[in-house]
Amino acid sequence: MLLLLQTAFADQTEDTGHYESDFSAEDGAWSGDSVVTEGALLVAEGEATLGADVPADLDGFTLTARVRLATEGTLTFGAGGGELSVTIQPGQGLVAFGADALPLPMTHLTWAPEADPVFEAQGNDWEAGGVNHPEIFRDDDGTWFLYYTSWFGPPGYAYRQIGLATSPDGIAWTRYAGNPVLTIDYDLSAVDGVHVHMPTVTQATDGVWHMFYACYENNVGNRLCHATSPDGYAWTPVGVAVDKGGPGEFDEGSLRMPDVWIGPDGTWHLWYDGTDPEEHYGPTGYATSPDGDTWTKHGEILDFEHALQGLSVVETPYGLDALYNRDDYFVHASASPSEPTTWTESGSVLTKGWAWWNDGYIQAPTLWLEGTTYRMWFNGYTYTDGYERIGAAHSEPVPGTWLDVVFTLADETLTLTVDGAELSQPMPGGTTGAIHLSTTGAAELDSISLDWMAYSGTDDTPEDSGGDSGGGADTGTGDSDDSGAATSDCGCGGAASPGAIGAGLALLATARRRRNP
Repeated sequence: MLLLLQTAFADQTEDTGHYESDFSAEDGAWSGDSVVTEGALLVAEGEATLGADVPADLDGFTLTARVRLATEGTLTFGAGGGELSVTIQPGQGLVAFGADALPLPMTHLTWAPEADPVFEAQGNDWEAGGVNHPEIFRDDDGTWFLYYTSWFGPPGYAYRQIGLATSPDGIAWTRYAGNPVLTIDYDLSAVDGVHVHMPTVTQATDGVWHMFYACYENNVGNRLCHATSPDGYAWTPVGVAVDKGGPGEFDEGSLRMPDVWIGPDGTWHLWYDGTDPEEHYGPTGYATSPDGDTWTKHGEILDFEHALQGLSVVETPYGLDALYNRDDYFVHASASPSEPTTWTESGSVLTKGWAWWNDGYIQAPTLWLEGTTYRMWFNGYTYTDGYERIGAAHSEPVPGTWLDVVFTLADETLTLTVDGAELSQPMPGGTTGAIHLSTTGAAELDSISLDWMAYSGTDDTPEDSGGDSGGGADTGTGDSDDSGAATSDCGCGGAASPGAIGAGLALLATARRRRNP
């Protein structure tokens, strides 16, 4: 049996090829509803299929392309039995292999703010002076938790404490009856005697909630304190987590506006704003911890004022994304989870002044990824009455932004990479279906490069007509690896054995907000 299999493989012919185009001219390789214009393949309300002598059934390939949806609608780009669907409509994103949806990269989105505040101060007690520095967390039951800073009126900074409200949708909020959840003791000699404010919240793998916040000692400054909770409602202060720096260090004056994220390896990461005694805002500091209790400071990672002021980090399939405030607007930046101190800015995302309640400034964004939609809460200030209120915004996709797409079939696995986000599904026996681009709007293919490999000839194993097998199949488990196929110059691997397309989908990068699942 083993000899017959080897003979069958020996009878096969390996067919390899290469196709690429920058669409500077029509090459006749595409059929269907397409036209080459202005350096791109344009498909409007139709479908185009790649010919170019590429077989429909491939055993391995690498396809790199740059594609975009120029109008609202849906674009579907398919290769070898796998498809990427991109829908440019409010609340939509990417769908790979017809399964789980991904968000569009944040650089492909715009922000739609709510016209009115979603939360503001009320009453004449501890929160009469205003509300600011929101922090959002969503539990496993889908309840949204809004932690916020407030203080006694009139507007000002006196005796800040932390309150809580909950919501089923992130818009309509109900105050917690036990507010404030973190209080001061009015002891001016205590580390938290004047303010507890600017919270950031996460949940560890053991289910315990952790809050880090700025705690102010009178005439000394802010440190970063730590509290824990079993349920997000009842909080117990633990003490100072990260202390002020020594003389001459960038954070010898205060540490404020922390943001915490637990990485995939269990490392806790903490960013904060550090100042000297003469500054109100300063450079961005960074610290890490193995457990959330013992912290190691790594100094300033950006040494200019307002660098990552009010940073809020979310982990997405594309890496780390963050929003922070600068002057009159918010800024987006991204980083690799393996290099959380190196941030690349992409530009501003939201500017003050679209409504009366934020004509003064906006600050302190807090970010969450819900499905394919990014959501943000923040506080705005108005000169009208001098109060701060909390607003909200959500992301919407923008037509006309380019996506870098890579399909790779190797080792019986079809992998799709979109702007760095990677998904895969089993693909035993090679592929079925030609490479195609279809749309309900107007889509463009800017460039494409394809290296492929296919086998032709006899690959069926003849029936065993008798012998000593007793009706059982010889598995042929000798030293030879009969399941693998020879590779070609395309470097894409493959397998000659036929089989059904696997139904499984493996998410190799998951969307998380500060939480270690």
